[in-house]
Amino acid sequence: MSPPSETTAAGDETAMSLPMTQIETEQLRETLAIAQATIESSERFSRHGLLMQAFMDGSAQLAWLKDERGRLVWANRRWFEQFGIDESTAPDKTDFELFPEAEAQRIRALDLEVLGGHTPQHSIETMLGSDGRELSWRVTRFPFHDAAGQRYVGGLAEDDTERVRQHEIAHRQSITDNLTGLLNRHGFDAQAAPELLRARRRGSSCTLVCIGLDGLSGVHVRLGSAASDALISLASMILRKSFRTTDIVARIDGDRFAILAPDSSGEVDVIRRRLQAAVAELSANPILEAQFDFRIGLLLCEPAGSESLAQLLDLVELQMTAAS
Repeated sequence: MSPPSETTAAGDETAMSLPMTQIETEQLRETLAIAQATIESSERFSRHGLLMQAFMDGSAQLAWLKDERGRLVWANRRWFEQFGIDESTAPDKTDFELFPEAEAQRIRALDLEVLGGHTPQHSIETMLGSDGRELSWRVTRFPFHDAAGQRYVGGLAEDDTERVRQHEIAHRQSITDNLTGLLNRHGFDAQAAPELLRARRRGSSCTLVCIGLDGLSGVHVRLGSAASDALISLASMILRKSFRTTDIVARIDGDRFAILAPDSSGEVDVIRRRLQAAVAELSANPILEAQFDFRIGLLLCEPAGSESLAQLLDLVELQMTAAS
């Protein structure tokens, strides 16, 4: 009898020399195909990730991604440059580690609103850049989750500073009198009506003043439009000098001005005397070629009143007309 060791060795050689069955061959081929697909998928993912990073780094937009705890997961190069933050140390830090406390609280509140509402949120936000300039950004925040169910907040921001600036310029022009730089009638209504309502809610009185220029048409006839424009501009300077910076002063028509003075209970006579003194001082100036005066109407608006601003203006204009 042969030694057991020799029999075992012979059996092993026989087993190793047996050809693979067709089924085993197919199984091996499938395993290799799966392994190859996995490698190719990983390579594609890596290539796509690098391509997306390069794409977003070249974008003019700010782009960022944070987890639901507020930690920075990813941001493009523009984001890091805008805020002057070190790209190598910022990941996994929260806004409270990257920004001032008040700014971090504001951002976190917006992120939580997005996470809680599950819908994108759009806003115009003011941010300070690394150079200290104040810029306006059109921001979109949106929630999403990955395959494992982890929640994130994504953000995109586009520099909107120039559009906002142009909008503000257009708005100022729409409410400003071109000649005097005071508010026009539209601007006066927009600012004085809400102030009147606030004063009533506080239980505070306001003084509404309407002023007309006497003799403006005569100046226009004798000296021309340039002289009458100069007179109107001079009158606006007197009004700026005579009223507080908190008072709302406007040119509401060619020769008429309106002022709403909040928190001015008991000051009607003081305002009247102040105006009369300013006009008298100017009229006494020998350089002035055209003498003029103001027609003044004043009305104390009590907090219990219910009239609209337009109705109050009608009343005070009647007083002004009666004073002529």
